[in-house]
Amino acid sequence: MDQVCKACQTIPPVVDQDSYQEKGHYEEIGGINCYVAAPNPTPKTGIVFIYDIFGYFKQTLQGADILALTDPGHVVIMPDYFFGKPYDLKRFPPKTEDEKAAFGSFFSKEAGFPLTTETTKKVVTGLKEKFPEITKWGIFGLCWGGKAATLISGGEEAGIKFTASGQAHPAMLDFEQIKSLGIPHICLSSKDENQDVAKQVVDHLTNLNGSHSAIYADNIHGWMGARSDLKNQSEKDAFEKGYTEVVEFFKKALA
Repeated sequence: MDQVCKACQTIPPVVDQDSYQEKGHYEEIGGINCYVAAPNPTPKTGIVFIYDIFGYFKQTLQGADILALTDPGHVVIMPDYFFGKPYDLKRFPPKTEDEKAAFGSFFSKEAGFPLTTETTKKVVTGLKEKFPEITKWGIFGLCWGGKAATLISGGEEAGIKFTASGQAHPAMLDFEQIKSLGIPHICLSSKDENQDVAKQVVDHLTNLNGSHSAIYADNIHGWMGARSDLKNQSEKDAFEKGYTEVVEFFKKALA
């Protein structure tokens, strides 16, 4: 990834969260409300993007638009896994006992992986009907969404065989799970993940079957999602670099 392709040097300009206007639209797919970003004309590749537990934030939507609109472009689908009720960013990290209990409840219910897989099944069924011309699908997620994307990409429970998968600042990073994946995978870790595990993942994925991994040692868990502050130049630079790496990965993996 040191030699970034010319196309990936031309990703849409990253702007701060207050100024950004999303380029996609919302529509129901498989009975689930989804954010849909797509270049014109629609290509033959697509990415299911699983947001973090904070749902639709400008920063996350901007990331989806970047993946969709940077050459060669992909149809990018971001389902609303929490049905309009994501976890409140203002209550993170949980401090009081009540907040900790609410956080645990959210992870076992709204963010439970069986429900997440079931929602993905419904969306995939709708995607097959809406985009029959798409021959290759990737799946990518942030934080909790990264864990979900990795779990779903490891089999065909969602009703589709994904060609490539990835995660950024992953929650519950599991080296054994990464080792078991049989498709190209990108994993971008932050300073807040278990560094021993993150280094194992880097060593394993580097130069493996089109996979890629890196550690953003100066960035927080969440720097590519809702917790990023794109008014801060250094965070904006890391956000742009991270999405450039993801663009480059899927450009090759879905080719």
